[in-house]
Amino acid sequence: MFRNFIILIFILFTSCKPDTKIKPNILWILAEDLSQDLGCYGNTVVKTPVLDAFAQNGTRFTNVFTTAPVCTPSRTALATGMYQTSINAHHMRYPDELKNQLPESILPLNEVFRRNGYQTANITDKPGTGKTDWSFKSEFAAYDHNQWNQIDPEKPFFAVVNLRLTHRPFERDFQNTIDPDRVTLPPYYPDHMVAKTDWAMYLESIQLLDGQVGMVLNELKKRGWAENTIVYFFSDHGRPFTRAKTFVYDSGLKIPLIIHCPENLEWNAYLPKGSLNKQLISAIDISAITLSMAGIDKPESMQGRAILGPNKEAAREYVFSASDRIGEIFFKSRSVRSSGFRYIRNFKKDFSVNSASTAYRKAMHPIFQLLAILEARDQLDPAHKTLVLPMQEEELYDIVNDPFEIMNLVNDTAYTHELENMRKQLKTWQEQTTDYGMFEDSPELEQAFIKYGKQSVKKHAAKAEKLKEEILLQMDSIYSGRQ
Repeated sequence: MFRNFIILIFILFTSCKPDTKIKPNILWILAEDLSQDLGCYGNTVVKTPVLDAFAQNGTRFTNVFTTAPVCTPSRTALATGMYQTSINAHHMRYPDELKNQLPESILPLNEVFRRNGYQTANITDKPGTGKTDWSFKSEFAAYDHNQWNQIDPEKPFFAVVNLRLTHRPFERDFQNTIDPDRVTLPPYYPDHMVAKTDWAMYLESIQLLDGQVGMVLNELKKRGWAENTIVYFFSDHGRPFTRAKTFVYDSGLKIPLIIHCPENLEWNAYLPKGSLNKQLISAIDISAITLSMAGIDKPESMQGRAILGPNKEAAREYVFSASDRIGEIFFKSRSVRSSGFRYIRNFKKDFSVNSASTAYRKAMHPIFQLLAILEARDQLDPAHKTLVLPMQEEELYDIVNDPFEIMNLVNDTAYTHELENMRKQLKTWQEQTTDYGMFEDSPELEQAFIKYGKQSVKKHAAKAEKLKEEILLQMDSIYSGRQ
């Protein structure tokens, strides 16, 4: 009798004790082509009430950088927790037959979750697109589900909702239009109405994206999952503009990251409500942190670091990024970013920022056409001419005093020590991680990209010419209106 009483007391005690080891659901809301152009990051023109409230109830990170400034290699790194250059998957627009197989020791993140008792989902229910866009082959690349209704509520899940908005072509927010005159452009662009109008449309697409984030969060609440789901919001790289997307500057690599963890979950202690995190983070760290949240040991080969939580790894002093073949343009650029400086090494430099534009960009980006026209007319100010001059082999920027990365300090002797240190950091990283981008591509791969380039030019030529004509009309109309 006494023994039964003791057992009963033990059962009651343990059942009342909070379960701090509960397996949380984890959701990535992954946007495309988005820099930190949100209200909660200080933009006073754009309206993002959902994300602003989300940040107030979570942790906002201010120094997060992707490993590539374009979707495919960046998403490849996120999917594996590895630098895309380390797994020979660093280009964008590989033909499927020439994508490399992942090494046996490396699994996609979804498979790591699956082998640890999680169900996985890449949601295509609106507004999700189901995009993966990885540049590797793997028999484990598939997710278990693609719809919310397929998820078993009795088992934990790792899910991704990809959102297209903020990728070109932009969608207009006709209920909350943005006056281009209210837009402040980065100083490396001409302060021209063509550029300001394009930028305003980008901001309007962010406003629509904000509404889509609200739809996803409401879906969690409707299904009763909100109190057991850690939610991430971030993007695959920076904004879709000249000298941003495809380029290894902050404008192409620095992204928003907001994480909300419900108060009843263990990880809330590391992600307190309304907090700000300023530490230097590589996007591959997101992969490692996500596994840590689920109580899963990261694979030994994973290069991402769990720089938060109970098993916190060493903080980063530097983050590294790369830009290689992007369609018909071959960049071969590498970058090192510390809290105070950015160093860039352009191993190929036989083009300018503006001329390093794909056929797609020429057809879709008004600022490309604006710069080309102003250059032809010899109307570019000295501050903007750098965009049409040949790229320099090395670049060094003081981020604290020059956040737009305009003043190249490579030849300034006052910064020789910093330059030498950054060169050393890059060399060490390339050697330690095996930078496959430094090796010659196979003749088959090189020919495939040449073929792709010819097809892309043919596909987009008419549209590029039409955009050029439209920009010329706008410029002439603006000029006439000033007479």
